[in-house]
Amino acid sequence: MAGLRHVRTGPSTISLPDTRALHLDPEVAAGPAAAFAPGSTEFAHLHGAGDGSLHVCLPEPAAATAIDMGWAEWHPVARMGAFPPTLVMLYGPRDEAELDTIWHLVQTSYAFALGESTGARDER
Repeated sequence: MAGLRHVRTGPSTISLPDTRALHLDPEVAAGPAAAFAPGSTEFAHLHGAGDGSLHVCLPEPAAATAIDMGWAEWHPVARMGAFPPTLVMLYGPRDEAELDTIWHLVQTSYAFALGESTGARDER
């Protein structure tokens, strides 16, 4: 994930200290506000060692599809309406096939942050 263009890793602006976040360079962060953690260009973060789950911002159709397919669930603050329905938790992958699916969803989050994706296509 750290190899994506215009992405730097660092602490999360909204999660625990051992969380590693993906921050998009501000000059290319053309996605809507719902593509990021509030007040930042953080579009995803990986939870601490041994967890493997991630929080990502996905376009609403992609988030709904990921949930329907069993790859994600709404973040509690999104469920409460305190954050847009773009914030989901992706379950940690258990094998290479699941890793491929999670990687696809991270790339969808990245495209959303860049302003390149509306989420209209099928997200597996």
